Amino acid sequence: MKLVSHGRKVEKFGRPTPEIEGLVTAIGLTPLIGCLVVTGDPGVISAFVESWHKETSTFHLPVGELTITLDDVASLLHLSITSAFHSFEPLPMNEAVMLLMELLEVSGEEARAETVWVHGAYVRLSWLRDIYQRRCEA
Repeated sequence: MKLVSHGRKVEKFGRPTPEIEGLVTAIGLTPLIGCLVVTGDPGVISAFVESWHKETSTFHLPVGELTITLDDVASLLHLSITSAFHSFEPLPMNEAVMLLMELLEVSGEEARAETVWVHGAYVRLSWLRDIYQRRCEA
């Protein structure tokens, strides 16, 4: 088991530009900018992982069964839940490369190399950080 929090990695990006902050604010995800998980006791996390039942999406604890609700998530992350969930369809590799080229203004070769490296229509956070830093320097 490994607890992963990208909060500290995201802090390395620095403060978002006003344009990006505006976009994040417009879609209501501003509270997530400063959200990160820090725990001093991996045993607590391990205990919760061991009590998780994937089939029912619940925790089975000595005191009973516990379910994390959408209201719990909204309260913990300070998000406003106002509409239906969005279901994501798998993104074809060609489309991912085109989006990377259009939105991040990288070359087709660079976009294809990254998607090949990660074996799918994904990118690494370190790769995004490098792109971001190059744009800031430019």
